[in-house]
Amino acid sequence: MDSYANQKATRRPAMVHPRPTVHLLCGLNGAGKTTLARELQTALPAVRFSLDEWMLRLYPGVHFAAAEYAGLAETCKLLIWETARQVLDSGTDVVLDWNQWSPQRRALWREKAAAAGFPAVLHHVQTPLETAIERVVTRTAGGDPWAHRLDAGGVRHLAGIFEPPGPDEGLEIRSVSGR
Repeated sequence: MDSYANQKATRRPAMVHPRPTVHLLCGLNGAGKTTLARELQTALPAVRFSLDEWMLRLYPGVHFAAAEYAGLAETCKLLIWETARQVLDSGTDVVLDWNQWSPQRRALWREKAAAAGFPAVLHHVQTPLETAIERVVTRTAGGDPWAHRLDAGGVRHLAGIFEPPGPDEGLEIRSVSGR
């Protein structure tokens, strides 16, 4: 029987890949961020971490507008990041599928990636507001179990607090049309 050392020596050499990347997303609710995240997951390949899916599984009774949601979501993001770091360390890209609404949020995740030694890319998914509203209303009516329930007023409210990315944020920004 071959020893582990002999088996290891006869394996193909490992492929050399560029440093894995942290993919961040921003855009209106209903813009197509999760659709893009799924496309990236397949095309790159990458491991996708959806905050909505984790939160809706871990805390199904907590609405995103509830007082305790923000703290639970931050804790969940940190847990996701610990897991994502392991994936990155293994040489695979990750997609953090949650909205980077503001320059401050984008800076936080850019800095986390950089501190861990990985580049970050921001995908700005651009969709007209009315199209985003139509998509969210359709998604909500369809009962998607892994998406938060929103109505047109909620989308308009969240669109009012969204800050589009700018060239001074220290990130590579890839603007894409809504999915």
